[in-house]
Amino acid sequence: MKQYFVKLHGLGNDMIVIDDRENNISPFELNKVARKLCNRRTGIGGDCLLVAKNSECADIRMLVFNSDGTEAQMCGNGIRCFSRFVYEEGLIPYDGFTVETLSGVKKPQLLLLDGRVMAVRVDMGVPSFLAGDIPMEAPNGEDFIRQSISAADREFIATAVNTGIPQLVVFTENVRGLDIEKYGLALEHHDFFPEKTNVAFIEVEDRRNVVLRSWERGCGATLCCGTGAAAAAAACIKSGLTEKVVSVRVPLGALRIEWDGESNIYMSGPAERIFSGTVEL
Repeated sequence: MKQYFVKLHGLGNDMIVIDDRENNISPFELNKVARKLCNRRTGIGGDCLLVAKNSECADIRMLVFNSDGTEAQMCGNGIRCFSRFVYEEGLIPYDGFTVETLSGVKKPQLLLLDGRVMAVRVDMGVPSFLAGDIPMEAPNGEDFIRQSISAADREFIATAVNTGIPQLVVFTENVRGLDIEKYGLALEHHDFFPEKTNVAFIEVEDRRNVVLRSWERGCGATLCCGTGAAAAAAACIKSGLTEKVVSVRVPLGALRIEWDGESNIYMSGPAERIFSGTVEL
């Protein structure tokens, strides 16, 4: 079977998007398809596969499969890329709609210029620091905010938060020089996290700017993680380290994160189209 696809990226976090609203692919085959298409040597190559499905509670549904075939609840960069795909491919003809995900219904708003998608702003819902929501087996049983956690041969200060998927925000003083391959893998599989976790390694530069390096469960190191950027900002705002509008900087640019400290958190950033084509499944 031939399948049409579009490859996009959000600040270097690249993904493949397909439309399977007619259920041509067996649900039991989607993880296999993700592994095949995301393989960078024998497939298209990508950090994840996004699948458009019909929804009974929103305008459309987004399934997320990591490059290793595991299914994720959400993808922050992914929902921006997915939203551009949905609009430009004519699945939904208007610039504001709702997307069902495994972490709830999200509300992207396309920012257009002469009919072109320049950026996407997404209502990501309310961040949760409750251990049960992350989920996390926190030492105090309630939350994990700026507490100590050990990984490999080092101890870190970190905050755990759910911004659609589990995130551990690790505060460092030299994030660019940190071996995130070593510590990201160790923290992803830490005993505190029964479902594993993403890891957002951050350095607070000032009250409006944070530098992020991302480690994503099921993918490894990525150039950017949207839910990780939201988690980084939420963790900083929660502890009073930054203002309530934060620029989270990654190698290829920055995401704008807005949070009042109580209600919904908003993420704004680009979604770039790379190429499209058909592939044999």
